[in-house]
Formats: sequence, structure tokens, C-alpha cells
Amino acid sequence: MKTKRLMISLLVLCCAMAVKAQNDVAIATLQHGDNVSVFKGPSALASALAAASDQGGDVITLSQGTFTAAAITKPVSIYGAGFETDNASSTLLTTISGDLTVGRTDNTTLSNVHLEGFYLDGEFKVGGIEITGPLENLRVVKTKLKSMLVQSSNSNTSFDQCVFMGMMNRGNDNNAYKSVIADMFFSNCIMNLGAFRFYSNTGCSIVLDHCIFNAYYNYPGGLNYSPLQGSHNTILTLRNSIYIYSNSSKSQSDSYHLWPSGTMISNCISQEPNIVNYDNCFQMGKDGIFEDGEDGTYSSDRTYVLKSELSSSCIGTDNTEIGIHGGNGWSKVPSTPVVKNLQLGVNGGELNVTYDAITR
Repeated sequence: MKTKRLMISLLVLCCAMAVKAQNDVAIATLQHGDNVSVFKGPSALASALAAASDQGGDVITLSQGTFTAAAITKPVSIYGAGFETDNASSTLLTTISGDLTVGRTDNTTLSNVHLEGFYLDGEFKVGGIEITGPLENLRVVKTKLKSMLVQSSNSNTSFDQCVFMGMMNRGNDNNAYKSVIADMFFSNCIMNLGAFRFYSNTGCSIVLDHCIFNAYYNYPGGLNYSPLQGSHNTILTLRNSIYIYSNSSKSQSDSYHLWPSGTMISNCISQEPNIVNYDNCFQMGKDGIFEDGEDGTYSSDRTYVLKSELSSSCIGTDNTEIGIHGGNGWSKVPSTPVVKNLQLGVNGGELNVTYDAITR
């Protein structure tokens, strides 16, 4: 079954590449069992989502190019070509343009949505004011997000090897926008944030593991103090991670009191003494952490490799090095196959396709 699915995925990719090569337009392919449908143009993602099954199991593969965002209300998996172009890893840029909402408006639960390998230039809305149903098992992998707003109850939500480029907000201090976040987990993510705020009625559980948290204080509309702020029983766990504040014009004392009550921090690297006072943490100036830069600001050409003396001495709770290269590791490459050396030919009424495929 796995081999059969891989062959269908390769066929989907080849067809998408063939159509794109001829028309230079964005292509979305919908795989439902052995059936494959192809949609073209900026609205291709919306068309594929409309045609997807409500029962789950469908896979949407996006080519490089730009797609207009559409609400995700079905249990689908969406795979792009990558969140930025990188020749070394054979990734291309798939952009979803606009605000992307996940959730349902009919009070039913939406489960098992998988999103991978694209850049979202709008806001990622995990729920919203109009969303009435809870979310379960939302997984976001190797995706670059401009900002995120969480406004629906959700459980077992995970972000792995993602890049966050702006404000991350959990509703606001208004009962209408408070709900429960159970087990929201960030692993091996780069978080370049001006604000990180979460509110709930009965408590939030948030874990940051093997992340780089680059905080800065002058984000428009964000917080002017610590970017890690919680209220209303937020439970925050920060472990095996690197916390850097980038604006030295703010005094360190400004951020002390904004750590949520009950925060658990262990095996982290930071220049902030307040973090270093927690379990097994290491104090290091931001100019002494990475081989390729002084802070955690994101850019496509950075590696975020720890300086050699830190990689061997700063070990996490799982016995791997602290930061994004420990734990699950860091990669920009989505899990769709790479198709190389594609050659197309027409023989009568048949299309002949030859290619080399690399699974990843």
C-alpha cells in the first residue's frame, strides 16, 4: 500500500510539473484513493478543498507558485513544494496568500489536518470568531507563518520545524475569545516574535522544545515588554531551547514579571538571568551562541549551528544538543518526493514520462 501511494504521489508530481512547465501556473492536485484531480490557477487550492472528501484521507499537493487562501474545514493533508527556494535541498517556494482559517462552523470537531511545506503571507487562524467546533490533532510541519491567532478550543496541536515571523496571539482578554488549548507543542521551531500571548478560561498547556525564541520589543501592535506573556492559568514549558531578546534598549528587569506563573524552564541557553536561574540553564551573551550570527533573527541563509563549545556542553533533557539541531533536527525539505531529470514525450495519443525520484 505504501509503495502504491508513493507511485500515485510521483504521478501527481509529474503531472503537476508537466502542466506547470507548459503553462507556468500554480497547480493543485487532489488525491482521493486511486483517483487524481488537477486544478489550475490561484484558486486551485480552494477548488481542491471544495472537492475533497468530508470523511478524511485526501491529499492535496501544491506546486510552486501562489495560491489564494481558503478555509480548511475537512480532514485533509496539504503538501507544498517548500516555504522558500533552496537549491541545495531542492525546495521551491509555495505561497498561500491571505488569511488561512482551520475549523468548522457547525459545532462539529475537525480532526487530523496536516499542513506542510509552504509560506503563508497572511494570518494563520487556528479557529476564529465564526468557528464553533473544536480542533483535534492539527499538525503543521516545515511551514513559514507570518503570524498566528488561536481562537478555538484545540487539543494535540503540533508545530515541527516551522518558522514564525510575527505576533503569536491567543485571543484576547475577553471571555468571548477564551477557550482551552490542551497540549500545544512546538518542536525545533524558529520563533522570531514580537509577542506571544495566550488567554483561556480553564488553562492552556504549551510546550516549546528545541526551539530558538528570538524576542524583540518594538513589534508594531505587539507587547513592549516580554514576548512571553500568559494569563488565566497558562502553563508554559520551555526546554532545550534558546531564548534571545534582540532590543538591548529595554532593561532586563522589564521582562521578569511577565513570565506566566507556574512556568517550567529547563536546559535552556539565554543571556537573560531570569531564565538562567531555572534548572540546568546556561548563561551566554547572544554574540556567543551561534557560529553564523549574534542573535536568532531569521534569514534563509543562516544555519543556527551552535558554537562548538556549546554543542558539546549544553545538552538537553533528551541528551541531544540544545537548539533546533537537537531533538527532531532541522530541515526545510517537505516530505513529498523530489522529482528530477523529468523528460516528457508524446507518442501518438500517449504521454511518456521519465524521471528520477528521490524520497525524503
